[in-house]
Amino acid sequence: MISHPVAGAVKALQKQALASRDTYQLDRIDRALDELLRNPTEDAGPAPYRVRSAMGHAYEALERRRAIAPSVPLDLEHTDSSHIDARYPVVEILAWLEAEPNLAAGERILLDELARGHDAVSMARRHGVELPRMRERISRARRHARALWQVAEETV
Repeated sequence: MISHPVAGAVKALQKQALASRDTYQLDRIDRALDELLRNPTEDAGPAPYRVRSAMGHAYEALERRRAIAPSVPLDLEHTDSSHIDARYPVVEILAWLEAEPNLAAGERILLDELARGHDAVSMARRHGVELPRMRERISRARRHARALWQVAEETV
C-alpha cells in the first residue's frame, strides 16, 4: 500500500515531468520517483516535503554520477575537463521555483523570468509597470525567495 504523502509526491513529480523538456530535469525526476517508490509506505512528512527531499537526493546522485563519469563534448579537439556547466544552478532554481508552495504566483513569475535572463527594464515593459515599481517587486520577491530557500536548506 502506498501512503498518501508518497502518492501526492509521485503525482506532483509526474506533473513536473510532463511539463519539462529538459533532459537533466527529467533524469532528476526519474531518480526522485525511484526513491519514492522504493519506500512507498513512508509517512515522513507531507507531499511537498517528500518531493523536495527526493529531488535533493536525486541531485546528489546525479552529481556523484557526473564526478565519476563527466560528460565529454563530441568535439574532442576543444575539450576542457575543468569546465562546469553553468546551466545546472539555473535548472536547480527553476525546479525549486516550480515546486515551492510558499511563493505567490506573481513572485514565481518574476523570479522565473529573472532566472531565464530577463532584466528589470524588459520585465517592466512586458508587465506594463513603471521601472522603479518593477525593481521594488523584484527586490521583494528575491528577499522572500531567499528566506524560503534558507528555510528549505535548513530542513533538508
